[in-house]
Amino acid sequence: MDKDDYDNQMHTVADDEADEDGDIGRDDDVGSDLEIDDVQRSFSPLNLSSYDSVAKLSRAESAEIFSKKFAERSQVKSSMLEEEKLRRLQKEKRRQANIEKWQSKLAKSPFKVNLVADNERLDEENRVRLAEEARRIRALEKKTKQVKNDIILKALQETSDLDALRREKRVIMEEEKRLKALLDLEKTNSHRKMDMLAAQNAEKKRKQEKIEFRMKQRKDQLQTRDEEYKKLLKEKLALE
Repeated sequence: MDKDDYDNQMHTVADDEADEDGDIGRDDDVGSDLEIDDVQRSFSPLNLSSYDSVAKLSRAESAEIFSKKFAERSQVKSSMLEEEKLRRLQKEKRRQANIEKWQSKLAKSPFKVNLVADNERLDEENRVRLAEEARRIRALEKKTKQVKNDIILKALQETSDLDALRREKRVIMEEEKRLKALLDLEKTNSHRKMDMLAAQNAEKKRKQEKIEFRMKQRKDQLQTRDEEYKKLLKEKLALE
């Protein structure tokens, strides 16, 4: 039964009651016996059954309405819970993304480093670097002295010519100045010491080859001169 049928039935019952009241009003002159009969008819089992049916229908409709309202409320509540869950998940994702972003930004922060251990590591690295640099400088100086001695010995062995010795001395002095400049440069610029050492070795080798070529050239000249001198001497002795 829908709401319109229920309203029609309620109006019908109300009309019946109004008619009964009208009959009772019109029959006031009949007497007290008729009034008692009308009252007894109004409480007859048929009328009570009609009231019970209407009450049951009303309760059924109320229960159906409450059931629909409860289902709608449950659906709305579930939807709200899902939306709240989704908002919390999105908020958590944003929070995690923010945390990861700041962790990436602060990855190289000095506040996350053990400063004492870091200073000890830097001191050890500097100590090793300085020791290696000192060792290389000593080796370079030793090699420089050896090269200088070799140049002097070769110059003394090849010829006793004073001009040649002076030229060799100037070459040695220039070489010493260049090597000293390289040593000073290496002391002030440790990051380029390997390149400078390679350049020094290459330059030294080039100078050495140049000196050896000049010495060989002078030796050949002296030998040629001696041979010519001996030849002239033989020719002179033969003429005499």
